[in-house]
Amino acid sequence: MSTTFPNDETGELLRLMQEQADDLSVPRDIDFFLVFDTRADAEAFASRTDLGHEFEVAVSRYEKTSKWQATLTVHRVPVYAEIVMLEKQVARLGRQQGGEPDGWGCALIRQERPQERPQERP
Repeated sequence: MSTTFPNDETGELLRLMQEQADDLSVPRDIDFFLVFDTRADAEAFASRTDLGHEFEVAVSRYEKTSKWQATLTVHRVPVYAEIVMLEKQVARLGRQQGGEPDGWGCALIRQERPQERPQERP
């Protein structure tokens, strides 16, 4: 399966995943990240945000600085248009609570390749 993606950050990430033999037809957890100045802000966002029952929200220390991060996780197939739509929705909700969007990510799921059979010796 080879797909052409738009020339933007999301398209570039999906293209890279495809080049690494990721099976983009397989659902997986996709994480969307928001950064907040304080733990209280991140926890307030997590408690007030309702994107539906399919999303999980977790709060953790932001590794790069002394800030805090909210991670919204949804399990689905990584489809360009859906990821872009969700990124915008998450960014809008985060900004309403004082957060800044920090991208998205997910695990690679390699395409299975057919096993080669050992050749039988006569």
